[in-house]
Amino acid sequence: MLFKNKRLLNHSQRLKRLQVSAILFLLLLLTPLSSLLYFSYQQSEQSRLSEYEQEASNLARVINRKLFRKLSVSNQLATDAFNYYRYIHNPVTKQTQQVLSPLAQIHKEPMIHGLVGYFQIDGQGQFNSPVWPYVVSEDDIHSVPGDKQTLELITRHKTATTVYQAVFKSNEITQHLQSGLAQNEKLFNIIFDVPEYLIFYRIVTLVDKPVMQGYVVERDPYLHQQVAEILELRSFNVPILVTLKEVNQLNEDKYFFYSLVDGEPLIERPTDIDKSYTQQLIFETTLHWPYRNYAISLSSAALPIENAVIYSAIFNAILILAILFACYGFYRFSVKQLELGEERLNFISSVSHELKTPLTSIKMYSEMLKSGAIVSEAHKGEYYEFICSESERLARLINNILQLSAFGRNQQNVEPEYTKLTVLQDIIRSKTSSLIEKHNFDQILSMEMAHFEDIQALVEPDAFTQIVINITDNAIKFFESAKIEDSSRRKVDFIFRKHPKLKDMVQLEIRDYGNGISKEQEEKIFDLFYRGENELTRNSQGTGIGLSLVQELVLAQQGEIQVQNRHPGLAMLISFPMKTTIAE
Repeated sequence: MLFKNKRLLNHSQRLKRLQVSAILFLLLLLTPLSSLLYFSYQQSEQSRLSEYEQEASNLARVINRKLFRKLSVSNQLATDAFNYYRYIHNPVTKQTQQVLSPLAQIHKEPMIHGLVGYFQIDGQGQFNSPVWPYVVSEDDIHSVPGDKQTLELITRHKTATTVYQAVFKSNEITQHLQSGLAQNEKLFNIIFDVPEYLIFYRIVTLVDKPVMQGYVVERDPYLHQQVAEILELRSFNVPILVTLKEVNQLNEDKYFFYSLVDGEPLIERPTDIDKSYTQQLIFETTLHWPYRNYAISLSSAALPIENAVIYSAIFNAILILAILFACYGFYRFSVKQLELGEERLNFISSVSHELKTPLTSIKMYSEMLKSGAIVSEAHKGEYYEFICSESERLARLINNILQLSAFGRNQQNVEPEYTKLTVLQDIIRSKTSSLIEKHNFDQILSMEMAHFEDIQALVEPDAFTQIVINITDNAIKFFESAKIEDSSRRKVDFIFRKHPKLKDMVQLEIRDYGNGISKEQEEKIFDLFYRGENELTRNSQGTGIGLSLVQELVLAQQGEIQVQNRHPGLAMLISFPMKTTIAE
């Protein structure tokens, strides 16, 4: 009851409704699939990023642990080792022996990378270093060792003064000295206020007096060594940029570039960084005490797509393409059905037109003859001839419809046999002459091949006759509907020749000299029910099944048919298998 009062839709309305339905159907299919693909990719990317985040978190934890262990080793240094000499009591001899401090050795490899030297400062601000046996003051910095000094003493003096200069650049150490070293810090801490150095220090009691002990290291070599050693033990599948930066400081960040070369990790210190490796931030954190002034971050270029994601994307792309092709195929099939329905309506209109006009004329002439109103024998003969001609045309129309229907149900039996071209030429001459003469056309037959009398074509004579008549009738009909006044073009050519490409085929060209057809009509001319004119405004007779039937008859005889525009006119090229009775 819902559509009880709905009017019938015309072709354009049905087509528009089909297009809207097809788009909605496609969206209903693609929207959830696209969403699934998007969320699947996002989930995979997040999972991949989480793996790198976990590895980066492990790296930061290991760096914190190693740096703390390094500091813990420093905490084991004896408090009396920061003087040039140590005093060791021998319990056997009960004597105290003066020995050189282990920190005074300048030729052995330092256990701390980037080490500048050790120092000790008492509460009065007196500075000494284990490498130099005397107190270092401001005056010592500017003094030059005498000529008699050995190279070792010069080296010791230079080391001690370098440490002195580094330490007294620190405002934090100055504050500690001003407060009298009141704060007792037995574990090493770090001072960061000298740009090029890290100062490790502790405040302990020595001979009942507080002293500050520590050592100075160069920042870059020290941190580079710690981070590089740890990075070499990590495993990243992509190049990673590690950034070490001071929090709330304007000092330059330190960069470490991790990459794999022949499967082995390579750690580099680039001066200029590629901005693309800051595109994907993987992990960022502040280091633990006492390195809270530093933050470490790991970044990379866009993370590579996993194979599983690639395979999934390919599968989904194929699936989407399959859906698109299926929807397009369904749409084209539906459009074809709409066009076929429209063509059937046109066919009904055409058949009604083709039947009504001759039947009306036949009925009128037969009633006039029956009533005896026509006395002249000559007029009676004309009427009888008209009734006979129109009856034949109606019979031919009905026969075409029945034959096409038989082809559609595969009930048409065409049994071709080899027939001489001369016989086929006689069939053309005899079967089309009356139609051609009736419309004042000329019939031109020719053979463009040698020894044509010995060539035979595989055709069924009745089917061949029907093909020739349909094409000739079509040519004359459209020529006259075009109202062409040029009498020299009122002719139809029938030309036999060998196929230009296929050696075992003979070709028959049936050409008229009308206006031809458009490219669009050329592609549809053999479609069932197709007519190049609108049914409501057409000037020519026909139902749109003639050329479809011609094509079916040609194919049933193992042949092929093509259409070509000429200037002027149109040519139908019909090819059949052939054989010759003489050797070429």
